[in-house]
Amino acid sequence: MNADWYQVETPHFRIVTNGRPAMVRDLARDLERFRAATSQVLRIRGDRQRLTVFALANRSSYAGIVGEEQARQTGGMFNHTSYGSFALVNLERYRFMREHPAREFLFHEYTHFLTYGSSPVQFPFWYSEGFAEFFSTAEFPGDGSYMFGAIPVDRASSLIRDRPMPLEDLLRATPATVDKKQRLKVYAGGWMLTHWLIMSSDKGGKIGDYIDAYNRGADPVDALTNALDMPLEDLERAYLQQAKDRFPKGKGQLPDDYRPADPQPRPMSQQRAVAEIARYMVMSGRKSESLEELVQYARAEGVDSHELTSVMAVAETGTGAFERAEEILATIPADLHGEFWYRSAEAWLWLRWELQKGTESDPKQMAVVRDKFVSLINDNDEVAAHWYGLAIAMQKLGHLRGQYLEMLEQAYLRAPREREIAWWYAHELYLDRDAESFAFVARPLLMQTSGQEFREQLQSMLADLPAEGVRQAERAGDTLGGTFTKYRNYSACKALALAFDYKGAYALGYVFDSPDQDAANDRALEVCEARVLNSVWKRRVESMRRAIGSSAAPTPPSAACSRGLAGRANCPTICWR
Repeated sequence: MNADWYQVETPHFRIVTNGRPAMVRDLARDLERFRAATSQVLRIRGDRQRLTVFALANRSSYAGIVGEEQARQTGGMFNHTSYGSFALVNLERYRFMREHPAREFLFHEYTHFLTYGSSPVQFPFWYSEGFAEFFSTAEFPGDGSYMFGAIPVDRASSLIRDRPMPLEDLLRATPATVDKKQRLKVYAGGWMLTHWLIMSSDKGGKIGDYIDAYNRGADPVDALTNALDMPLEDLERAYLQQAKDRFPKGKGQLPDDYRPADPQPRPMSQQRAVAEIARYMVMSGRKSESLEELVQYARAEGVDSHELTSVMAVAETGTGAFERAEEILATIPADLHGEFWYRSAEAWLWLRWELQKGTESDPKQMAVVRDKFVSLINDNDEVAAHWYGLAIAMQKLGHLRGQYLEMLEQAYLRAPREREIAWWYAHELYLDRDAESFAFVARPLLMQTSGQEFREQLQSMLADLPAEGVRQAERAGDTLGGTFTKYRNYSACKALALAFDYKGAYALGYVFDSPDQDAANDRALEVCEARVLNSVWKRRVESMRRAIGSSAAPTPPSAACSRGLAGRANCPTICWR
């Protein structure tokens, strides 16, 4: 850890590093080019969060965060948390990779971030990793073009040394059912099958049907063979043939409005770097021993800080040592109490302390906590944890379910893979008897957990509140149905974008007779997003104001509309230009 630290910032990435600044600057440029290419190819618009990458110079730095055992087994990690998404990478581990150290790893993980970082939809293990591997070998020849689909270095060695995993085993594999050797085969076989689906078959448009069926609980093998309309034997024959073929590449041009990033590395104090790393360790649930070692190091090297002190208070709050956390926060000077990191630590301490008191909690203190979370959200409305804290405080204060459910929904939309948030949201939707929304949240949650008791409870709730056939006519309504009928009769180069909230409110935009399909897609989304911001968000702000009796409400987030009908899995559409 004892080294010079730098941060490199671009519009969509922030890299904190103790590696060589020039090398990391090039990596940041590549990441921006990769984002521009994949966002265009996958037709993904506007991720709202910047990804933070900790690019560690060597194994020693990396092991100081993840521990010795993980450092032996991995060269990088990716975490979705209720505070944001983070990547860690050991630059030394990837120094022999082509083009640039760690590039393939980060391209792989950023593909995950783009495709389902903000979605509850579950991808089968083979497809999730195979899809990310397909894009990990992106190339940029230098003429404004890009290429995807080259064989990843690690997959090439697997395909040469080992026989491909049998197709049925591949389709049924999960992270919990494979060992280390089998996992490597899943990555190789997943890449091979995904490559065939995207580049060599005429079945790419059916992948969405497969993902939909998989998320509805269909048998993994039946879901794919039915979606592709291929017997398993024919599909396996095409899959195995891939190991003997050459692999074509997909090509395209970067968007016309793309401008290369020119980030300049800026020195970062070791105090700030240590505090940020410590905060990440707490947010991602790293072992307390590693945090204690980092704190001891900071004190020994004279790089302790008040921000690091606040992180220690957060860690103590998480263990239930509230008095100790209060004592730690009390050491931070009053002139720093307005800092975001201090206010967040204090809000969570007070909330968890009041919750521990049960029926003895103080409503006045809880109201103060609620307003603290509102203030934090007004400063940064992308932190799911703060929406979650606000929802908890509102429920404890006795607000109506519809009021705190609005806040819980915002937390879920920002961190749908946080199980604690997803479980509470699913439970409240179940109590609300909202069958479709409950199923939308509960089904992927069921697929994420392996605990038998928890699974049985969710399965029982899903059986009690089946979504099929519930409120479809009510949700669509005559006006919406009429709109779809009218839309079907329009000419080509048309597009329709539709956004639903969980109560059935919707915003819709469509266009026709556009110059081309891309223009139609973009214009329909613009119309939809404008209507979301002008209608749905206004309703939420009014609900917020009624709930807290104040005009202080969070500023509106970016709207999120989806092409096609609501409820379909967010499976990326491949579109080579």
